[in-house]
Amino acid sequence: MESEARLLLDDAIAFCQRDGMDARLINMLASARATDLTEDALTIEAPSRFAYSYLVKQRPIIERYLEEIAFAPIALNITVPQVAGAPASRTEPVANAGAAAPVARGTAEPAAEPAKATASGANMPRHTGPMLAADAGDGHRVNVNNTISNDQFKRLIANLKSSGAAEPEPVSVHEPEPQPHEESYPAVGINAKYTFENFVFGDENKHAYQSAVRFAAFAEEPGQCTSLFIYGNSGLGKTHLLFAIKNYLAAEKPYIRVKYANSQAYIDDYMRDLGAQRGPGEPIMREYRAADVLIIDDIQNIIGRQASIEFFFQLVDEFIRENKKIVIASDRAPKKLGMDERLTSRFNSGMLCLVSEPGFEMKYAILKNYYEHTIRAVAARPVDGAGASLLDGIGMEEGHLTDDHLRHMAEISGNNIRELESFCERCAGLSYEKEQAGGELTASDIDAIADEYFDTAHKVVRVDTVQSVVEEFYHVSHEDMIGRKRSKNIAFPRHVAVYLTNTMCEMSLKAVGAAFGRDHTTVIHSLEVVESKMKEDARFNEELQQLKNVILIKS
Repeated sequence: MESEARLLLDDAIAFCQRDGMDARLINMLASARATDLTEDALTIEAPSRFAYSYLVKQRPIIERYLEEIAFAPIALNITVPQVAGAPASRTEPVANAGAAAPVARGTAEPAAEPAKATASGANMPRHTGPMLAADAGDGHRVNVNNTISNDQFKRLIANLKSSGAAEPEPVSVHEPEPQPHEESYPAVGINAKYTFENFVFGDENKHAYQSAVRFAAFAEEPGQCTSLFIYGNSGLGKTHLLFAIKNYLAAEKPYIRVKYANSQAYIDDYMRDLGAQRGPGEPIMREYRAADVLIIDDIQNIIGRQASIEFFFQLVDEFIRENKKIVIASDRAPKKLGMDERLTSRFNSGMLCLVSEPGFEMKYAILKNYYEHTIRAVAARPVDGAGASLLDGIGMEEGHLTDDHLRHMAEISGNNIRELESFCERCAGLSYEKEQAGGELTASDIDAIADEYFDTAHKVVRVDTVQSVVEEFYHVSHEDMIGRKRSKNIAFPRHVAVYLTNTMCEMSLKAVGAAFGRDHTTVIHSLEVVESKMKEDARFNEELQQLKNVILIKS
């Protein structure tokens, strides 16, 4: 049966190549040895323990391909390569509740009646971090939402659906309705890093988060949440939300056909299909047209490429006419993309969400969550197959970051979330080195690392700079800014200046109040006014960010 097992494995590799899967997966499968094939299971031996760990994580994807090839559920058993003096080879039990039934350790014999290999949410991270409260000093606390648990997220989905239209007839996950005259749709791989559960949200991105959750919840219901357009600067979490939608649908509603592509992949696919020899009447971009949900990232990069953007307009128009769903991410709002006015109008009438740059509270929440649930979790996790692993001999420990460390990091860091995570890793690594040498991480150490990442790391913002920028923006005199007048056209700019001073200057609430001729109680009131306005008005968040940028330039 070994030759038949090899043929089945080769077919799976060919399907991976067909769908452009990760080259690491293809190479590791090609290097694996197919050792056994039964009616309902394929057993392979990984080429190394490192490859074994990787293939175990990719098992649901491989099993989908095996089922597509064999027209029946086929479980994948993966054995560890033998090492001289090591214990007997073992097969890893299938962990996914929706994947094949568990296989006993020490045997390659699969359990009877393996379930269909569909992705499930069983193995997704379940972060249950509490609400974080950033203390601004003098008793003023700002609540920031941390990640939610998987159970909380499912309740949120249920609440959304119960408050919406009547439920449609349920569609069977295991027996989807046949799609005549269409190619089988490739399985969607799941990157567990990008889920709704581990997305850190606050005032700056809560609207986008809630809209993305709503879109996913109503993805199979015609006429509801037909389009979602998320825009904002690079590195603020737009791609995370797009992948979260894709991963949720792959795990919970695999019968919905999803096509995800960033702008470059879209252009490459368009040019390849355009140049290919096709029969009469055969449409290009079949995968895109056949999808039920189309997700395109960084759409601004398509603008200016006349042929591809015209086809994109046609594709979106086709989706809207056929009552299909579409998700778009861009660095700017639809009206600033130069799109067809009809499409701009349609996106504006759908769910349109700005993701703003994070303030102190948001950055603190992101850093705290990443440190506690990623850095410390990875350091504490045992390495599978220790003794022969590629990771042996590499210190996995990470140094301790205190709450003061995290707050200082949030104060001096930039706004790109991807850079924040890397910055946090560097600080934790240096903390470990310091602790090993009998020392501890200092604020100066953090400043030095931040200087490598962020242009704003060492800028000291003065209160008079904040006041002058706000005064110029709102056309208010300095005398009125620090005076006693309370008319709305003066009071609100004063609230904004107080908020920005508290956010950007290293001053206590008492010192902030003194700079405006007021006490710390009045400062707290100003903070509450501005934070309330931020929740109500997305455009005001853009206004605040413009002011911050000007202040940093002038500092």
